[in-house]
Amino acid sequence: MDAITRIKQLGMPRKNDELWTFFPVAKIPAPEFPDVCACEEDFSKETDFAALLPIAQNARTMVQNIADGSEEMALLKCNNDFGRTVLNVGKGAKASFEILDNKVAHSVSAERFDINVGEGADVEIFFANPANDLPLTFRHFRITQAAGSQVRFSAIERGNGISRVSIDGFLQGPGAHFEIRTLNMLGGTAESHHRLHIYHESPETTSTQLSRNLLDGSSRASYDGSVIVGANCTKANSGQLVNTILLSEDSSVSVKPVLKIYHDDVECTHGNTVGELDAEQMFYLVSRGIPKETAKKMLISSFAKETFYPLSDSPAKKRLLQVLGNG
Repeated sequence: MDAITRIKQLGMPRKNDELWTFFPVAKIPAPEFPDVCACEEDFSKETDFAALLPIAQNARTMVQNIADGSEEMALLKCNNDFGRTVLNVGKGAKASFEILDNKVAHSVSAERFDINVGEGADVEIFFANPANDLPLTFRHFRITQAAGSQVRFSAIERGNGISRVSIDGFLQGPGAHFEIRTLNMLGGTAESHHRLHIYHESPETTSTQLSRNLLDGSSRASYDGSVIVGANCTKANSGQLVNTILLSEDSSVSVKPVLKIYHDDVECTHGNTVGELDAEQMFYLVSRGIPKETAKKMLISSFAKETFYPLSDSPAKKRLLQVLGNG
């Protein structure tokens, strides 16, 4: 089944669709599709509207192959409203991909990334673009990982519109590890929505999810994260943590952790904290002569930077901390 047929079969996202629980689906404009789908792949099992949208719009596909054992750094940028990128990372390769925004004005944009990571490969994917006025943006990632591979996904989001990042991650070989670290710094009426499905499909696989939010104005953020551990996946380990600081009374966050575990010998955790800036830390700084606004900025900066400090030294860590004022 081609993408156009499948997306029409699914229909527009609805509020009762569990993939879109927290998203303002009424703000998605009904798209018009081409008569013929240029992509001949079978998408009959795809369930996410955003994953199908760029393909159904006949987005041009960019394919990049990273040879076994090689090292590569690349900037990825979609020049149109809709785009698709396929990355095939070879065995033992090391790759760093930074995703840049398409800043052309449009009502909606959608990008899809299919990332296939070979055995023992090491991959980082990150973006930290300046705040923009793009009204509605979708980014969908489908990531498959072979044995012993490492994928680190990191992002800072500061846009003024509504964004949705969705990830389907498949840990298909023993020792595969997936790690995601995201930071939302939002104000005004901005919204950021994250939806993840991480599938542990092999023994001794690990995944880590850390999402942090700094929300001001009437901004909103949501995190819908599912971890699915298969029946034969002994020694699987997964952790999920969402930390939010609300900087105004009108800002809000919604979090939905889901664990589906089909084996006893696993370790899976999740946690969620929501609050204001620490009053005791504020008092400590102010009592030592630091102006209140300066103290507030110091605490916000510390909270933000701690998201990425655990990353190993790499282009991603350098870029993300530089954006946060550590460059």
